[in-house]
Amino acid sequence: MKMTRLAFALLVIIGAEHAQAEDYTFDASQLDGSAKNSDMALFNQGLQQPGTYSVDIVLNGETVDSGEVRFKLEKNAAGKPWLAPCLSVTQLARYGVKTDDYPALAANGGSADCANILAIPQAKALLDLNTQQLLLSIPQVALRPKPKGIAPRESWDDGITAFLLNYNASNIHTEYRSAAHSEENSWLQLQPGLNLGAWRIRNATSWQQSSDRPGHWQSSYIYASRGLYDLQSRLTLGQSNSSSEIFSGVPFTGVMLGSDDSMVPYNLRQFAPVVRGIARTQARVEVKQGGYVIYNQTIAPGPFALNDLAVNAGGGDLNVTVWETDGSPQTFTVAYQTPAIALHQGYFKYNLMAGRYRPTDPTAAKAPVVQATLMYGLPWNLTAYGGVQNAQHYNALSLGIGLSLGYWGSLSVDDTRARSQRQGKDWQQGSNWRIRYSNQLNATGSSFSLASSQYASSGYSTLSSVLDSYHRAGNGDAGANSNIRSSTDIALSQTLGEYGNLSLNASRTQWRGRSGHDDSWGLSYSTIIQGVSLTLNWSQSKACGREGESSRQQITSIGLSMPLSRWLGGNMNASWQMTSPSQGGESQTAGLSGQTFDRQLTWNVQQRYQAGSQPQERNNSTLQATWNGAYGQLGANYSYSQTSRQTGVNLAGGMIIHRHGVTFSQPLSDTVALVEAPGAAGVALYSWPGVKTDYRGYTTASGIGAYQENEVSLDPTQLPDNAEVLQTDKKVVPTQGAVVEARYKTRIGARALVQLTGAAIPFGAAVTVEDQPGGAGLIDDKGQAYLTGLPASGRLTVKWGDQQCHMDYQLPHRKGPGGLYQLSGVCR
Repeated sequence: MKMTRLAFALLVIIGAEHAQAEDYTFDASQLDGSAKNSDMALFNQGLQQPGTYSVDIVLNGETVDSGEVRFKLEKNAAGKPWLAPCLSVTQLARYGVKTDDYPALAANGGSADCANILAIPQAKALLDLNTQQLLLSIPQVALRPKPKGIAPRESWDDGITAFLLNYNASNIHTEYRSAAHSEENSWLQLQPGLNLGAWRIRNATSWQQSSDRPGHWQSSYIYASRGLYDLQSRLTLGQSNSSSEIFSGVPFTGVMLGSDDSMVPYNLRQFAPVVRGIARTQARVEVKQGGYVIYNQTIAPGPFALNDLAVNAGGGDLNVTVWETDGSPQTFTVAYQTPAIALHQGYFKYNLMAGRYRPTDPTAAKAPVVQATLMYGLPWNLTAYGGVQNAQHYNALSLGIGLSLGYWGSLSVDDTRARSQRQGKDWQQGSNWRIRYSNQLNATGSSFSLASSQYASSGYSTLSSVLDSYHRAGNGDAGANSNIRSSTDIALSQTLGEYGNLSLNASRTQWRGRSGHDDSWGLSYSTIIQGVSLTLNWSQSKACGREGESSRQQITSIGLSMPLSRWLGGNMNASWQMTSPSQGGESQTAGLSGQTFDRQLTWNVQQRYQAGSQPQERNNSTLQATWNGAYGQLGANYSYSQTSRQTGVNLAGGMIIHRHGVTFSQPLSDTVALVEAPGAAGVALYSWPGVKTDYRGYTTASGIGAYQENEVSLDPTQLPDNAEVLQTDKKVVPTQGAVVEARYKTRIGARALVQLTGAAIPFGAAVTVEDQPGGAGLIDDKGQAYLTGLPASGRLTVKWGDQQCHMDYQLPHRKGPGGLYQLSGVCR
């Protein structure tokens, strides 16, 4: 009785899985047709045919890469044949192998492009064709310790040479009915950049025009920077801001060299804030600091805690947006203070700056300024730090000590003494004692920070306030002392698991010559109940005047957001918010929002009612819509009330000029991946609405993390009929500001089922198209092969062992069932 094809396939799988333990023998004469002449020698040894296979590369149980790998038939030390994978020494180093410890990888039959993996004692490699995996087993002693929070140094990629440009243009037209006049405001921002190796050149220039003012240009900054990876530092030339960990940050034009914490595993860094929240669906979380994206990743539904953010040392609150799949974004702010300074033992951190002061007031003097700060982690959980600031009319010295309290957090205390002379004034001096405490308990989901400054005398001033007093007009009163006696800031956040999140922040400022103090309190709570988001906020502020009088302001708000998909389908969301201030009337806002056209169109309609105001000012209606296209974003908004009407349009996008041409896209982040899938047009990227490859197969992926492993994924369901992507996921590890390539191998051409006859072609023989990258396939037991990427005509080559045959073909005019061409011919 003859063996069926299904039974044979099952035995091949069993044989491949158990060949190490038992030997199986297959009799080809029991197969049907021409397959009875198949050479079963390799199958009888538990092996496959040598050749190139598309596989996932799994190292010690963890997937580290995927792609096409060539396998050669080799013999091991025992003389038994095995399929040796052709992995380069560079690839193995990227996977974490200590390649420098094993020079024999490129010897004894190996090379730099095809390493001899058996040069590593007890290393193994197995091709599991059933799961399309290359299973690597490498002893831990041959692997580098895996850093936390960053990728291995060997995998960092500076990217390609490229010119980048972000643009954002808007126009707002407002008509006032009562005054019978209108206003026009136009704004344009350009952010050009150039990448040359490790160098990053960046600029921000804006143009603004209004009805009563002619258009004018203004440059916000221009600088060149690069990473010095062996020093774990960054060099900056041009306009930037100095570090604010010890002194207040100073805007300058000059040169700065300092440690870059983003190059260091986060377990070796100091305290960083934890961003907590709840995602109702699989969502994309975007975190911005100072207008720049520092985190952008897709997370699973449920509570989340982000504890490895690459925050800016210059400080600034964190603005968090949770983009839900149904189109309803959550937004909230996490207060961020410069944390307590407590470094790990032996960790050295520095920042050196020299240049000219860069004031925001163009009439202020641009005096020379220098700053230097040093920190070092000592034994006994101590950290010593200090710094100096110097300018023509200012000098300051700061010394401090930090202490790591383990489970109880970190504490640092420092004293800064300053000597300064304002324009037209005498020299004066003062000191500022500061204590900072930071703690975050991952086990309980708690974080707490406190910062308190005590000004021992009224003579203390910051460098910026002194230099701002020097104007060309000679106004010595500008930038006068603030006369602050003390200031204290507290921030507390607590996750309550499935019951939501709670946060509290408070501050108090005391002034010289005033009996009272200024206070502010803020309390917020958020949770999700049966899919409905609930947000509660309360804030209170009190300010005391010079004469002892005080003013108090209190605001309470409640917000609800509910998805309507369960009733209406689609991505639609209803929201309601009530805000009740202690001064002024209560306001209520009801709205509908959603996404349509595959989440490319985002829209929002709101109706606001303001109680207690003039009748003509009580109602206000707004409509906003944004189209997320492959080449940019187009937005429009409309607002109407009885006193005014406003319309606006906005256009934003990005562009990269690179060696393969020009690629237009949605706005670019600082670090970006250039997606290259030549010939595969209109293919979408996962989690990014509207982002698709252009007509050449190129697009961009923004929001990727520097020095971290990022996965860029294409949607295979949107591939055109004439294109095939051999793998849909690519991992990239860019350095800061890099344009790194995410290359996808594509096969462009027809798909066909080919029947070959005439020669005793064995089962598993490889079929290729001469002079073409596509068309690779394997012969089944009926002499058929499924091929992709076929040109209209060509020659097929079939190889098995040392033998081969050829067949010329011409595609028919029509496709067969399933969109496949049907071909047949004699292989000679």
